[in-house]
Amino acid sequence: MKPINNRDLKSSYLNFILYFVILLFFSVLVVYFFFLTSNREVAMLNNRVKESEKLISVRNDINNNFDIILLRLTQLSQYTKLNSTELNNQSLLLNDIQESNLKIQALLQQNTLPLKSFELYKKLSNNISTVASIKDSLFTTRYQIESLRSQLQSCNKTNTSAINTLRSLRR
Repeated sequence: MKPINNRDLKSSYLNFILYFVILLFFSVLVVYFFFLTSNREVAMLNNRVKESEKLISVRNDINNNFDIILLRLTQLSQYTKLNSTELNNQSLLLNDIQESNLKIQALLQQNTLPLKSFELYKKLSNNISTVASIKDSLFTTRYQIESLRSQLQSCNKTNTSAINTLRSLRR
């Protein structure tokens, strides 16, 4: 006893199996691409994390150098007397400031990302160069003024002793 719609039944089974195989193939393909995409996404995220860590490292180096500069400028403003030790220390502090500023400028030149914070660091670095050169010229001027003052005082002493000698000779 054969069913009446045997042919339709066979074609329906074949269609069902074909659709099932196609569905199964696409399901496996979707799962494969899902894992492939997640692996690629993880790799991209790892690259971004490395870039972020590099930027953080550069910023930390720049901030540390700015902290050194601030400390040296604070130490520099504490000197009030003019003697050879203080002048030596002042020149060493100015040298440290310039070295730290050069390190900052080198770090800024190595960075190729156009971020606003790095532009701000660059402006600040240029201003520090100006401040350091002004402080240096102020110390030089101050030293010259003190030197001239001491020369003037020695001249006054010499003149006073000459006047006293002349007065004693007149008597």
